[in-house]
Amino acid sequence: MLHLHYYPGNASLTPHMLLEELGVPYTNVWMTADEVKAPAFRDVSPLGLIPALALADGRTMIESAAMVSFLTTAHADKGLGPTPGSADHGIYLSWLHFMSTNLYMAYNMGDSDNFYSRNPAEEAFLLGKSIEKSNQLWAILAKRLEAEGPWLMGENFSALDLYAFMLCCWSRPKEVDLHAEFPAVAKLAKAVRARPKLKAALEAHGVMAPRS
Repeated sequence: MLHLHYYPGNASLTPHMLLEELGVPYTNVWMTADEVKAPAFRDVSPLGLIPALALADGRTMIESAAMVSFLTTAHADKGLGPTPGSADHGIYLSWLHFMSTNLYMAYNMGDSDNFYSRNPAEEAFLLGKSIEKSNQLWAILAKRLEAEGPWLMGENFSALDLYAFMLCCWSRPKEVDLHAEFPAVAKLAKAVRARPKLKAALEAHGVMAPRS
């Protein structure tokens, strides 16, 4: 059985939602902030970050995008990703990594007490650049949704939409501002929130409604 180490309101949201949508056996391992920071957790997650997904053989996966790729491939029959090896699968992976390597990193740049700033002035500057860059990236995603939607893979809901929803929840200044700027993104977020299987996970992470 899979074991998801997680803490509410962060990158563990996507694998949590995905496991619920897949309906595969798993258990949640709730972590406190102190437990995540404890040196012992480095044996599970080398960077001391969550999520971490313990596999049936005792080894542990890190990186939320890797978990999405693994779970949708391992459970391809569930239809939450295109057939592995197909052209659609290549497009799917492209957009997954577009989000995980670009948009995710743009948000990280604006985190408080981030690694890159030396003082409050630099932190404020990076926050502004983070918002600017993330909005540029959301514009690209919104353009795809407008042309191909309602989901990122067209008519087919996939784990890509769960990943995009997680990033949507992190929007700055607030999620409602992102929705106002990009109606296609707002439509996707609303549709994800309406999925019956996700209610418990959304409640656990405090994202049943957008931040306003």
